Amino acid sequence: MEFFDPSELWNRCLQEAENRLESTEFESWLKNSLYEDINGTRLVIRFRNSFVAGHVKSRFGDMLESIIRNISGRSDLALQFVGNPAEPGPSTTVSLPLGSSHSASDYTFLRSNYTFEHFVVGPSNQLAHAGALAVSRDIGSTNYNPLFIYGGVGLGKTHLIQAIAHHLRQESSKRTFRYISTELLVETFIKSVLQNDYTTFRKLFHGIDYFLMDDIQFLKGKVETQEAFFHRFNELTQQGKQIVLTSDRPPHELPGLPERLISRFQSGLVADIKPPEYETRLAILQLLVRDEELEVSLDVLDFIASSIRKNVRQLSGVIHRLAAMSRLTGCKVDMNLAQKEISSSLGTITRRLTPGNITSIVAESFDISPSQLKGKQRKRNILVPRQVAMSLMRELTTMSLMDIGSFFSGRDHSTVLNSIERIKELKKNDPELDRKIDEVKRKLISI
Repeated sequence: MEFFDPSELWNRCLQEAENRLESTEFESWLKNSLYEDINGTRLVIRFRNSFVAGHVKSRFGDMLESIIRNISGRSDLALQFVGNPAEPGPSTTVSLPLGSSHSASDYTFLRSNYTFEHFVVGPSNQLAHAGALAVSRDIGSTNYNPLFIYGGVGLGKTHLIQAIAHHLRQESSKRTFRYISTELLVETFIKSVLQNDYTTFRKLFHGIDYFLMDDIQFLKGKVETQEAFFHRFNELTQQGKQIVLTSDRPPHELPGLPERLISRFQSGLVADIKPPEYETRLAILQLLVRDEELEVSLDVLDFIASSIRKNVRQLSGVIHRLAAMSRLTGCKVDMNLAQKEISSSLGTITRRLTPGNITSIVAESFDISPSQLKGKQRKRNILVPRQVAMSLMRELTTMSLMDIGSFFSGRDHSTVLNSIERIKELKKNDPELDRKIDEVKRKLISI
């Protein structure tokens, strides 16, 4: 039986669905969906929130499963639709209904292995982990309230905030909590406005010791929700309740939020999570392999850890997919299979990125023109952005040093290598440049 790469299978499914549906339907509900995992014979597909995932399941679920089965030739394949902050995986999930002793949203799920025991601590996440562990033991500590954890995509923010929830569920004191996504908070507020009944919204904050919310950056532009949340935030802190928030950037870089809200986010402990070091990545892989009960040699794990350097979720995804391939096909997880999977996984981003759009976004961010980036000038305001562009091409694409040099007006590979090393050094000593490069990367990955 032919075996399809699950990610490619979902992309083909989307292409067929686009042909069958009205363009507005496809754009609104399916276009931005992503394949994330395979759980047995179920492909796990992520949507921007639980409402969209539920709508797709009821409206298009049968059609999409039929397409998947026809394309793959496998009648046993099924689809599982999830929305943030649900985290799919081979482990079971726990649903916590509104109003339970450890209450959470009707649509919120905790992934069972997102615990402190399954979190690998390293220099890149040590402060955030210590803060999360501390607040899980001490309600409303003056020094750590709120706890604000920020970092890039897939680095472990959701893992830590869910670990706090798991700790509270398992302890004997029965402290209560609410764990939701910011998008669900906004949806609940909008429904309250439409129904002119704010009871459900207020219940989100009542009768709890901890308020845990993911992705606070999505409050951008939601002025009325911001106002309502501001007052609830003040009430919780005045009552000595613990607040934990996560974001993709530090408070002072959150756009579209009022200063009074940002200042409150900064009043406790602000802790960042950076991309993990090699040793941390290797330890994460070893934990994942153990959980999957896989036999994988150290040289294969070394290859994966060396190939995926910026995203813990990608590490997890690769191991889950390798385990699924091994179970479904009976093949051994060796270097050849790992290389194919890494090529497929990294290719998802590299196929979207070209030297042209990288230079375009870098030039825009540094307020110069793309032609200046590719030119011969060596003024600092042009040289540093050029080196940034070279560094990002090396990191985010499969281009060789020679290819990158050729794109930049025929420079040799040693010049490119020196530029990459130079940017590494500058980032260590220039936090502003480091933040700017992270912002450029966020724009590029969202293309």
